[in-house]
Amino acid sequence: MHKRKKILTNWRKILVWVAVILTIAKVWLPESIITPLAEWTQKADSIVRSVQDLLNGKPPVRGKKWAVASKGRYSGNVDSVHDGDTVHIRDKDGHMHKVRLANIDAPEIKQAYGIASRDALKARIEGKYVDVNVVAIDQYQREVGQIILNNADINLWMVQQGYAWHYDSIAKKQQDRLGFGRYQSAQIQARQNRLGLWHNASAIAPWQFRQQQKNR
Repeated sequence: MHKRKKILTNWRKILVWVAVILTIAKVWLPESIITPLAEWTQKADSIVRSVQDLLNGKPPVRGKKWAVASKGRYSGNVDSVHDGDTVHIRDKDGHMHKVRLANIDAPEIKQAYGIASRDALKARIEGKYVDVNVVAIDQYQREVGQIILNNADINLWMVQQGYAWHYDSIAKKQQDRLGFGRYQSAQIQARQNRLGLWHNASAIAPWQFRQQQKNR
């Protein structure tokens, strides 16, 4: 039994590294190749996690208890990553929270660099124990919050690495002057160094992409 668990753990590590490599390879490989490989990696990881749960005596999840969205602070495990700015977090009481990362906007999944953004966040925090500071509730009843992992601001990290934009039109209402300036500086630095999505000098902001889709 112990040997099987070790094999599965090693497989998960390999899949995480594959996700990281695919993110890096996005620079020179076309989306048509990256997308199916990334989707396969995510499905394989989900299967391995399910088998791990069974071996650990954890019953299969038949339904999720969702927490009522509210402002405040709590801690929990990142259960899954939906995209580059939306995650599911299970708190210590077993309740699930849908969290939209505050002050940033990541590329949509169907947008250029959308999958790479999701995979980067997934490799960074999925399965990890994090602290959450919920600053608002959005129109979809999602918690809008800052995610902290080992004292690191993950929202800021996404901007620093070129995986997300600073959502400045919204952030002006939520961040203080110091925080706003820090995120702005991070974006300028990432753009100058052509990190992540900034490898494309004419990258389209997610809010512009969504508007284009509506107008079609």
